[in-house]
Amino acid sequence: MTKDQEPNKPKLLLVDFENVQQVELNRLDDSFRVIIFVGASQKNVPIELVTNAQKLGGRAEWQKVTGDGRNALDFFIAYQLGRVFEKSPRPDCVVLSRDKGFDPLLKYLNASGLKARRIVSLQELDPEPTEGPNVQRVVHLLGKLEKRSRPRKRKTLAQSVLAMFQKKLLRQDVAHIIDTMLAKRLISERNGLISYDF
Repeated sequence: MTKDQEPNKPKLLLVDFENVQQVELNRLDDSFRVIIFVGASQKNVPIELVTNAQKLGGRAEWQKVTGDGRNALDFFIAYQLGRVFEKSPRPDCVVLSRDKGFDPLLKYLNASGLKARRIVSLQELDPEPTEGPNVQRVVHLLGKLEKRSRPRKRKTLAQSVLAMFQKKLLRQDVAHIIDTMLAKRLISERNGLISYDF
């Protein structure tokens, strides 16, 4: 939870599951309600996510988007934000997505009195995501490469990180390093491509 969030104020997490599959619901406190938006063509959901969602009981909801099409799921999330905007009391809204296309809408909603923001990893809800020595090592080693030589996709970045540690890290440790880099805005991901801010 960030310093500008009130501890007991209700919060709503809207998950763009087409865009972000790393959803660690166990990071959420009891003030969160969650809606996970799943694309019409998505057929599989990890059992760990389903199990963690079940632990939330009535605070978790699944929305299967009907119809395919570019940005179809985004429109469902935008519609949900509009519904929240009409309600009182209004929860703080958090959109979990790497899609920067939400940002103009969220900026407008904030200017209109709704507290809303976009995050790329649930680690951003932590008071201060710490880099730790593994992240620092990855940044240091990648920083030695020319930007055009750095991995451009998450999968190849994960393979590179694994190689940096002689394949001694677990898959979830590699995902944690990448999520921390996203949360610290050291990297960003758009349309499946990684860009570097260092």
